[in-house]
Amino acid sequence: MIFLSGWSGFREIYPEISKKCKYIVPFEDEGFLERYLNEIKQEEDLIIGWSLGANLIIRELDRLNAKRIILIAPFFNFTDYVNKRAIDLMIRSFERNREKCVIDFWSKIGIRTDLQTKVSHSLKDGLIFLKERNNFNEVYHKRNILVIAPTNDRILPLNAFIEVYKRIFGSIIKIYSNHYIEESILERIIFDNI
Repeated sequence: MIFLSGWSGFREIYPEISKKCKYIVPFEDEGFLERYLNEIKQEEDLIIGWSLGANLIIRELDRLNAKRIILIAPFFNFTDYVNKRAIDLMIRSFERNREKCVIDFWSKIGIRTDLQTKVSHSLKDGLIFLKERNNFNEVYHKRNILVIAPTNDRILPLNAFIEVYKRIFGSIIKIYSNHYIEESILERIIFDNI
């Protein structure tokens, strides 16, 4: 099982889940994009993606071998819902003070801000990546895909998740939650699907 987290979705925000699977934080390290595809292509059972991680999975859907996929707060193109200028402001904030930028983002999406973590400068690449367009082509697949749609998300509208659900031919669960879904709730969903 692989969990491909969201932007700044460090292990500290999902400590129990990160102990039970291969936990990957997008853009945490230099050269992330070159490595991650090989890792997720090797997984044959379950891949879980949250936000940016879900987007990365969608981009590679036709190349994956996993039988089951869970997409949490997924989107096709971030800039269809968030203005590029807002991302540029976040990039400037990150350049001034990485830790404060992450704490502010965590606060907005519902993560406790008292967690301590090291913030790598390479996370800036993830913000830049969010501005890129994804030309998703619908592909026939035999995977069991579940979309988890937070209905109280302060970053993306419910419509973004429903669009993914409709175009990937999966199932959907709507959860009253902000962009970050509490670990105890997410664990029940994930481990009930194993």
